[in-house]
Amino acid sequence: MNKASFVSPSVEKETIESLSQKLLEVNRQLTEANRELKRVQSEKEEMLSNISHDLRAPITAIRSALDYLNSGQEISMEDYIASLQLIDHRTQTLENLIQDMYYLFCVEDTSRELELVTLEAAPFLEEYFYDMISDKRYDDHDMVLDLPENLSCKFSVDVQKMIRVLDNLFTNAAKYSGTGSRITLQAGCIGKQLQIRVIDNGPGIPEDALPHIFRRTYTVSHSRTPGSATGSGLGLSIAKAIVERLEGSICCTSEPGEGCCFLIQLPCI
Repeated sequence: MNKASFVSPSVEKETIESLSQKLLEVNRQLTEANRELKRVQSEKEEMLSNISHDLRAPITAIRSALDYLNSGQEISMEDYIASLQLIDHRTQTLENLIQDMYYLFCVEDTSRELELVTLEAAPFLEEYFYDMISDKRYDDHDMVLDLPENLSCKFSVDVQKMIRVLDNLFTNAAKYSGTGSRITLQAGCIGKQLQIRVIDNGPGIPEDALPHIFRRTYTVSHSRTPGSATGSGLGLSIAKAIVERLEGSICCTSEPGEGCCFLIQLPCI
């Protein structure tokens, strides 16, 4: 005689509740993933819209200058030189924008592996600093290296991409800081974190702009206005993308009129 199987009501209830909880958690994760996907898609669409606008502006200027030069009217040497300078400046803007767009897309493509090596932080930062200050862009600035003598920290890094991060932060600081301003490369180790700071004493960034400066759709000109910038506005987005690929984080603190501090945190090995 077959015995009927018996499941305790409490066990059955517990199983149903457990499955319901798991289902709710899966739904929550799917909803969150869908929301993040929509956010990224919206941001990319906005960035492409902004880039299309940024591409049209220099192209229009170049076309106007060429039309003027080809108009057949008598052109003074002064106007001729000014038109060529405008074309050169706008072409440089286009080149920077296209190169930075491609670089950003490559960095964010996780199918492309990073060329990671393990390095001591202090020698890497020292070598970068002394190579960097030979650049004429920093001749009018007071460049300072501030590393503790006992800094001993190894980290895993893609050298060329990390150099790109530091280059972007230093050129950004130099661009928005006046002649004679101080720009400092500082580093330290707290726990298992290497902390690298790039500090300037320029005009700073308004508080309401700080949450947005790393967005691809937000150009630095919204918060600080250089005299004649030729950058793409993607420098900080590139820096953030690289640091996050290295499993680190980057943030900025600033007081208007007192400069900025960009903080990079990377895991030590």
